[in-house]
Amino acid sequence: MKLNNPSLLWQSAFSIIARFAGVGLNFAVAIVITRTLPMNEAGMLFMLMTLVTGISLFSRVGVEQWLVREVAGLPEDGLAQAQLRYLHSAFRLLLFTSLVFMAIWLFLSPVIKRTLFDGDIQLSLLWTAVLGIFFFNLVMTNSAFMKAAHHISESLLIQNALPAVCMMLAILLFWPWFPVNQNYLWIYTLSLALAGIASFYWLRAWLPSVKTREQPLPRQEVFQSAIPLAPVSYFAFMMLWADTLMTGWLLTNEDVALFTVAARLSFVSGFFLGALDATIYPRLLRIHKQNPEKLRKFFWQATLLVAGVLTVVTLIIAAVGKPVLAVFNEGYVQAATTLIILLLGQLVRGLGITFSFMFIIREQVRYLNILLFVALLANLLANWLLIPQYGIEGAAMATLAANLLLTGGVIVFFFKNRLLSGYA
Repeated sequence: MKLNNPSLLWQSAFSIIARFAGVGLNFAVAIVITRTLPMNEAGMLFMLMTLVTGISLFSRVGVEQWLVREVAGLPEDGLAQAQLRYLHSAFRLLLFTSLVFMAIWLFLSPVIKRTLFDGDIQLSLLWTAVLGIFFFNLVMTNSAFMKAAHHISESLLIQNALPAVCMMLAILLFWPWFPVNQNYLWIYTLSLALAGIASFYWLRAWLPSVKTREQPLPRQEVFQSAIPLAPVSYFAFMMLWADTLMTGWLLTNEDVALFTVAARLSFVSGFFLGALDATIYPRLLRIHKQNPEKLRKFFWQATLLVAGVLTVVTLIIAAVGKPVLAVFNEGYVQAATTLIILLLGQLVRGLGITFSFMFIIREQVRYLNILLFVALLANLLANWLLIPQYGIEGAAMATLAANLLLTGGVIVFFFKNRLLSGYA
């Protein structure tokens, strides 16, 4: 099948470029961290980043997925006013849910300190980091809105480049204090605050002024619509980050640093996948609602594009893995085998992404949620069995096994449920 849709190719290319602007900046941040901090302290900072990202995701209760689904399919007439109503509704719910999860963070902080940070982190800094949940949610919601409105490059820049830029600015501003007395922890929290504020003003500058604003949807209605979509985000995140959490629980801060650097490098292919996701998913939604006769052809073009891009990226990163790991610090080269296994896991996961979209579009998310839950349980069990024996390579093997189970199941149920039936 030929990829004869130049619009798809061009949008994907621009999305990848925007994504890589963020990738480069995020790698720059990681390199500064690994070259400035001892390995155990770099591990603590990476673990904090993982926790903020994860708790923020859970606190969003699927709202960003709901926002994309509702806004991406809006008709052109009255578009700005309708968009603003959905965005306002999302913010009202997220303010409440963010506060709830921030309270949970504060309550569990002594346990988090002991189990995930080897007891080394200052509790006051762990408490301060709770603010990062709210500001990170602001960044991700604004990014989701831009994605839904088909401003893909802006969405990716907000999501990936903006937090990295703010982190670099915060590090430079407080450079003399950065490596001292765990100051890097509150500097990270400050960078998220800067990113959240900047994303808000970026969004305001783009969104057309609307003189007459409709009342936002009730929180309960938004929650009931969003929560069925939440497991897709939850389990996808846990599949990516459960290994880091399990590594922090079962191993040391140094092992967390090694695994995180290998995982971040493997996520380069994930960044390509995210760029393709940001291009393909909104278009699938719009074609499904407005031009269903074109959906089958577009689906297979998108699937072929994803497979081709991810395969090439995986091979390139695998070939240059050791030299790139050495850029972080010579000590990180020992994670080369872990990197190869994680790259294979990312490739396997990516091959099922377009099939997963169809479960959402056809409102059969329960099948996808069941598969994600089973794969997550398999991942946690494999981590528990493999990490004590194989260390960080065991964590990578757990990811690969779980992604094989997930992608295989998604494709089987895709054909069994005939999700493309009814389309020309």
